Amino acid sequence: MERMEEIRIETLRALTILAVHDEGFRRGMWDNPEGTLDRYGFVLNDPEMAQVNSFFDAVRESVDVDLFSGLTAARR
Repeated sequence: MERMEEIRIETLRALTILAVHDEGFRRGMWDNPEGTLDRYGFVLNDPEMAQVNSFFDAVRESVDVDLFSGLTAARR
């Protein structure tokens, strides 16, 4: 039987701290999550990446699409 990968809470906590305090990381995560994670030395397993994607999907769905597009374009 295949072993399921576990979510490493400390890894997700580190990503959260970076997202709050590092504007370059935060901006990179909107534009290119996989490349940004690689540049910062993170290797996420499938469940962890699913959590990250779920978070970004929830944020995108919670704000008006036009407002979101304007905010992200203004930050570039």
